[in-house]
Amino acid sequence: MMEITDPPLPSGGQTAARVSQEQIKSLRAAAEALWCEYICLSRIREPLGLVGGYWNMDAEIITRVAAGSLCCAIHGIRKMCVCFEDILASARLPSSVGRDIAVFVKRARTWVLINSITSR
Repeated sequence: MMEITDPPLPSGGQTAARVSQEQIKSLRAAAEALWCEYICLSRIREPLGLVGGYWNMDAEIITRVAAGSLCCAIHGIRKMCVCFEDILASARLPSSVGRDIAVFVKRARTWVLINSITSR
């Protein structure tokens, strides 16, 4: 049985945030899926939905990404990026997790930019 932990919370500089292996694996899989900014939405829905679930993101974000139109998914991915930027800013994370989050955010923002432009 896999352990699902709460998302990292502000630690006040006292202790590092707990991050499960499932959270890390889902984040890396989503970043890998976003490697090509021209990949179609249907190929990234599942990895992004898993990231939202493992990191306990709002259900609206997960629904937008996993089942919404392209415009809804773009909005949901933007919200995911904001959530991860907040986590980076407020929690002491192991450096490898911080790098994984930064890679995901960079690739997600690139995908959003490209697909926002091409969807018009």
